[in-house]
Amino acid sequence: MSNTFHEITIGDCRLILGDMLEVLPELDVSADLVVTDPPYLLTSGGTAEQSMGGIFAHAAYANDGALMDVVPWNDMGGPLYRACAANADCYVMSNDKNIFAAGGAFLGAGWQFHNLLAWDKVRATRNRWYMKHLEYTLYFWKGAADPKGINDCGSKQLFTLNAPRRSDHPTEKPVELFSHYILNSSHQGDLVLDPFMGSGTAMLSCIAHGRRGIGIEKDPDHFATAVKAVTEAYQAKEAA
Repeated sequence: MSNTFHEITIGDCRLILGDMLEVLPELDVSADLVVTDPPYLLTSGGTAEQSMGGIFAHAAYANDGALMDVVPWNDMGGPLYRACAANADCYVMSNDKNIFAAGGAFLGAGWQFHNLLAWDKVRATRNRWYMKHLEYTLYFWKGAADPKGINDCGSKQLFTLNAPRRSDHPTEKPVELFSHYILNSSHQGDLVLDPFMGSGTAMLSCIAHGRRGIGIEKDPDHFATAVKAVTEAYQAKEAA
């Protein structure tokens, strides 16, 4: 790994501060699973004040609250594909406005499409064209002729959880949601990659369920939040 990136290893989790487009080509890894919530541009779909509120009431904002600082969908799928083992699964979160662009980009990079999943947040965002309470996850696999199935075949497309916040990250995802995906598409000791780590949700899921993790995060503040959360989670696990 280049010395231009700051890296810290905590237990079985390797946390890297840097841009995923620069970090991934230098990683000598073969991940078994990708679970991630990339930043993407939000569009108002009409009157912004009625479709999104607060920091999101502006079409130039990404879903992490940053101004226009996103990785284009077309640039994302290829590096992730190359960083994964054969027959790896990939869960990529999106909103309704981005699922078509995301799906097309990942298919073009070689991924194959399994299913469209949804998270029912219970809490709804105001909108003149039906209030929004769902976020979506595109579920892909890496090109095997006979893809593996999920571990719990009784799982449904919809995952319902009204999750409390645990950090100040504006689009934090619940550990329970990522754990649902990780438990279904990996096994003990497998390597899980999150190239947009945020506050560390995927890494916390790895700690809870005996997986190895690599998390990449570009924002220093979010990186620090993830390091703190992962450190505390390991300390709690060791003390138990």
